[in-house]
Amino acid sequence: MYKNLAVVIPFYKASYFETLLEALVAQTNQNFNVYIGNDCSPSNPYPMIKQYNGKLNIIYRNFDDRLGHISLTKQWDRCVEMVKDEEWVWVLPDDDVPSNNVVEEFYQALNLEKKYQIKVFRFPISLIDHNGNITKEMNYNDPVVETNLEFYQRVVRGKAVASLGDNIFHKRSLLENGGFVNFLKAWGSDHATILQVSAGGLIYFLSNARLYFRMSGENISSDSKDGVIKLNARIMFAKWLKKNECIFPQKPDQELYMKFYLKTEYYILNEWGFDVSIFGNLYKLRRICFDETAILPVGSVFWKKVIGMYLQ
Repeated sequence: MYKNLAVVIPFYKASYFETLLEALVAQTNQNFNVYIGNDCSPSNPYPMIKQYNGKLNIIYRNFDDRLGHISLTKQWDRCVEMVKDEEWVWVLPDDDVPSNNVVEEFYQALNLEKKYQIKVFRFPISLIDHNGNITKEMNYNDPVVETNLEFYQRVVRGKAVASLGDNIFHKRSLLENGGFVNFLKAWGSDHATILQVSAGGLIYFLSNARLYFRMSGENISSDSKDGVIKLNARIMFAKWLKKNECIFPQKPDQELYMKFYLKTEYYILNEWGFDVSIFGNLYKLRRICFDETAILPVGSVFWKKVIGMYLQ
């Protein structure tokens, strides 16, 4: 049977790699090929991969240079370039775990591709810890189909979440747009790539599948010490949104940018650690998101905190 799905694994960390391979072996539909690109990791995955040669159809490549620490998205891109004839690509981080029905759900919905002009298939997320225990179910009222603008309006309002591994991309649409959108540490690159790939089409939600996203302390999302870099990535993302508004079915309104900005404040106060030294960069983001004459929304927690510190 023709395999229309490529599972792409950009490998670097070995900690949970075997758990991921086992999850792929457990897929109820095995109609896929696996492409693994080793980013010059100090951990050699090949002995483990050999154990799965009879269970999974694996194409493996050991890259000669480490690229992920320079540009994580470029490492994703070169792994996708390994893909042969498959029309859909599912890029899975080496520490996340999919439910055993993702491939099954994908193929059941694939016959709707032309009807809805589907460019991206998405599915819900649960957060897990380093032991694989579920710490949070990220369940929202996700519509079956939506435009990229509708999707991102829900994201900035806190009504939807997305990461890299909970998306299956139309390969041609991904490659024709230059691959993954490149931001610092790939922070926000997954969201921007979903928006870019789904331009002119729709996003389809596979509600019965699930990705278990691991907050292990080893990945970028778990790192609370790189807030300055992530803030700079948010600035890059805001500039990218302004420059690429043409990808949306209509021009985003001011509320989208307001919510984008306020979500950054939330990250600073609750996840990255409050630090007045980021004041200047946050102000830059404000100038991008708001018109020159705009006043910061009343009730901004961050700026109240900054003013309070200076008045003490």
